[in-house]
Amino acid sequence: MRRPEDWFTPDNDRLAHIQQVIRTAQAIEARRSFSGRLIAAATYHDIGYAPSLATTGFHPVDGAEIAPKDGFDGEIVDAVLHHSGARGLASRSRPGLMHMYGPDCRMTETALSRALTFCDNRSGPRGESLSLAARIADIRVRHAGNAAILDTTEAYLPVFEAIDAEFTPLLD
Repeated sequence: MRRPEDWFTPDNDRLAHIQQVIRTAQAIEARRSFSGRLIAAATYHDIGYAPSLATTGFHPVDGAEIAPKDGFDGEIVDAVLHHSGARGLASRSRPGLMHMYGPDCRMTETALSRALTFCDNRSGPRGESLSLAARIADIRVRHAGNAAILDTTEAYLPVFEAIDAEFTPLLD
């Protein structure tokens, strides 16, 4: 398995975010077994942001292309591909990549995929631990000029809230 420290410089905010997603995944795995698969998905969920690994420029697709090359199965690949509403964002901003997603969003189909979305939504852009409400507020501010991200976030908010309700008790 690749290490995020190999893709990003130590002072990179993306590295800090990925490390926090991994820490959240470790906390979830301590209470609900995913046999290390959630930690693997968390490690790969933003690999596509690494300039040396990006091929399409859309990080969920790039991560989903790299994960099987590193020996991960379809469930982990799907979790990486669909995390945090990525299919909805692709439909709004990268329609040429929709063939990778198929007809339906699979973000909620497996506990692994939902758990990865939870971990991502609870991790801030600089590696801070956030509530879902704080993460959504941050997205609205940081991406104020990006209609595709804002529209996707609003469209998926009820799903994010349901996922948050499912996994928050595991952090208590």
